[in-house]
Amino acid sequence: MPVAVPYIRFSSEQQRHGSSLERQEALVEKWLAHNPDYTRFEQRFEDLGLSGFHGDFVTQGAMGRLLFAIEEGHIPADSVVLVEAMDRFSRLEPMQTLKNLESIVKTGIQLVTLEDGQRYDAQSLKNQSLMYLAMKAQVAHEFSQRLSNFATGSYVDRAKEAKRGGTIKRRNPFWLTSEGKLRDGDSVQVIRQAFLSFANGVPLRLIANRHPEHFKNRQSLKHALKNIAAIGHWQRTKTVRKDGKSHQEPGELIRDVFDAAVTEKLFYQVQKLLADLAEQSPTIARKFSMAGLLQCGECGANMVLLRNTARQQTDVVRCYRRMQSSANCTNQKTIPVPVVYWFYVETRKPHALRAYLRTQLPEAQRLRIKLEGRIDQLRQQQARLRVLVQMDTSDADAAADYQKLVDDRKQLEQELASIPATTVAGTEESPAGVGFYRFMYGDRFAISNLLQLDGYRIICHRDGTLAVNSSGDDSPAATVQYIGYARKVKRWTIEHPDGDIISVDSRGSQ
Repeated sequence: MPVAVPYIRFSSEQQRHGSSLERQEALVEKWLAHNPDYTRFEQRFEDLGLSGFHGDFVTQGAMGRLLFAIEEGHIPADSVVLVEAMDRFSRLEPMQTLKNLESIVKTGIQLVTLEDGQRYDAQSLKNQSLMYLAMKAQVAHEFSQRLSNFATGSYVDRAKEAKRGGTIKRRNPFWLTSEGKLRDGDSVQVIRQAFLSFANGVPLRLIANRHPEHFKNRQSLKHALKNIAAIGHWQRTKTVRKDGKSHQEPGELIRDVFDAAVTEKLFYQVQKLLADLAEQSPTIARKFSMAGLLQCGECGANMVLLRNTARQQTDVVRCYRRMQSSANCTNQKTIPVPVVYWFYVETRKPHALRAYLRTQLPEAQRLRIKLEGRIDQLRQQQARLRVLVQMDTSDADAAADYQKLVDDRKQLEQELASIPATTVAGTEESPAGVGFYRFMYGDRFAISNLLQLDGYRIICHRDGTLAVNSSGDDSPAATVQYIGYARKVKRWTIEHPDGDIISVDSRGSQ
């Protein structure tokens, strides 16, 4: 039987939530119902949210895959390609549209536009239908051009109004109205709590899971945390084409356009933490709070949790690489979880305090982070504007804008230089002590996350030695050795370097 190959496309993500997709699907189903000789092709070709104007749908979208499948003979002759209308098939210039159509019909496959029931085949490119096709392609292309010009003009007008301090309407993140005002309800509290939680060490995944109605996953949460609209600024974007492809790049930054949801100090502190996270991504603990903190002393791999079984009465940890293959690592030692948990509780406090105090930065250090963040933004703007100045040295406006960025950066750098250098200092008895106590006995996964970022690790050697990789204070790094299990008293024996022997129970208590 010949096959029918539907091609569905719409240009913007907003249409995903409208009726465009359902309407096109309904037209396909209706055509198939009236043409029972055709079966629907098993592969789907859909460009959802991809414009038909610039050609990306051909170079990197489903239309390109469809044309390739036809060219390679994966779709048999006498088949049909179904599109809602000619402007769904393409909004390119008429000659390019006709060229893509020719690549389909020359193989014996027809194009059917469901809106008007027209069929186009090889003969269509040789008779009076060619003129009709060219006109339809021209109308689709010109319509897209007008839409593009209108959107660009509107974008420019709103930018001018924003610079004058006026109110503009645009699509904003969930905590802002379309006019840039903070929404009523819990939306503002959600974004503020997300910033505070992440600054205090709570993993992105856990924050996203707490607010699934606002964050689909940790990536959408990261996107929200990086959105400079949180401090009231509008980061404009511009579309550039490189190697025939469209790319979105940051454009002009307009300050104080929206209501700020968080302070600049908190925002730039979170940006620094996100940058640190990108450089050293921690293991995300989901069920085992020490995941990512235990490291094999032989190969450096993570020690992973093995749950108790009928033969193994206690949860233990073991080298991940050794579990995969004995050839990967020589460390076959299994350490009971109560032993490593006791050692973890005994050694984590100075490391946790140091990590916690980094989230409670003194005022001067917070100000430094804020200024460094703003200076970095100005550097990026300068780099982008420098290209324009070099391309056209006669552009006085671009040169003036560039000089203003230079002056603003120098002023901020002078302000930054005037701030005295500070060190993170504090003790358990300091005013931050109450907060630290709550932190230590609060979210155990948040502690694990911060300890990982701080570099704390427990090294597990094949002779049963447990050692912290570095000291958290002036004392030497802690080391003990797991000796074995005393069945009579049901406790695990641990020996200190000085010969002192202690034992712990199934809860990790001495």
